[in-house]
Amino acid sequence: MKFLILIVAALALNSCNTCIGIGRDTKQGYEWTKSKFQGSGGTTVDPSGAPVY
Repeated sequence: MKFLILIVAALALNSCNTCIGIGRDTKQGYEWTKSKFQGSGGTTVDPSGAPVY
């Protein structure tokens, strides 16, 4: 039953915008953490070319 709920939730969240958003958030979190460890401040530009809505 838990597996079925997990599959339904995954299918419900499987829209293009959701996947792009999760990917961008994960990448931005990685870049922020990396910049904090390396001591460099600054923002990065998202070069993925994905549409922004």
